[in-house]
Amino acid sequence: MWSMVLKEYRQRARGVATVGLIIAYTLILGGVSFFVYLAMYAALNAQSAQASAAGRALCVATFIAQMIMALMLSLSLNASTIAAEKDQETFDLLNLTLFKSWEIVLGKFFSSTGFLFILVFTAVPIYTLAFTFGGIDVGAMYRLAAVVTGTTLLISSIGLFFSLVSDDLRTALGRSFLVMIVIGAVTLFLGLALGGSLNSSQPNPLTYYGGLLSFFINPLWAAIDVLGTPLSGQLAWGSNGGAVPYVINSGMLWAFTAGFQTLCAAGLLAVTSMIYPRYRASRQGGVA
Repeated sequence: MWSMVLKEYRQRARGVATVGLIIAYTLILGGVSFFVYLAMYAALNAQSAQASAAGRALCVATFIAQMIMALMLSLSLNASTIAAEKDQETFDLLNLTLFKSWEIVLGKFFSSTGFLFILVFTAVPIYTLAFTFGGIDVGAMYRLAAVVTGTTLLISSIGLFFSLVSDDLRTALGRSFLVMIVIGAVTLFLGLALGGSLNSSQPNPLTYYGGLLSFFINPLWAAIDVLGTPLSGQLAWGSNGGAVPYVINSGMLWAFTAGFQTLCAAGLLAVTSMIYPRYRASRQGGVA
């Protein structure tokens, strides 16, 4: 497995596109921070806005931009790992190797996701710009990093799954983005339904548990809890007990989100590894 990961990394390192992608990723995040600062420069100069507000705005804007790019790159890179082998007609050659099915799946996953974490790490200096203004602490950056990590793992596993079950790269990309759009829309709707009931009364079971699941899947709610107004201050029925008050009042929504996403990614990788032999044996030259 690790020889496959090493081969994939060497192949990426030899390509000019890899360096260009890292530079473009950093420039985009830096550009977002620059325009946010430029938008607040007049208010800061006139002392009508506090520096801490600028620091928080820089952190929020960088997080949003990073999540959007992480989503797109995670799906694109992982959806193309196995589907590209099929398009290039090298999938049969890959199946003739001595690698087991789970080794191929994990090797592809670690090679593409590891490269994504290199991109995520390049955003750290841009995040630290917010500390020059204040309004954000180091703990918040660590919590956001955990949420970004969990989301990247989950999205990457989804892309890899559709890369296996699809016949070509275009189909894999289309299915991956469609599923992510549906998941994003559903978790946003259910999360809003639960969030709207926090300051009133406990909702019905569908909204309660569906919203809780949405809080764990969609990183937006963890980011709001870390960077915005804590959800615990909005909860009016916390004394009733239950999972939602415990998660919100503990201040650990970010940890539950990152942990749940990581578990979902591990489960989806396990499913992908179990169904891989079926696609391996169905191809001419493949072995079960």
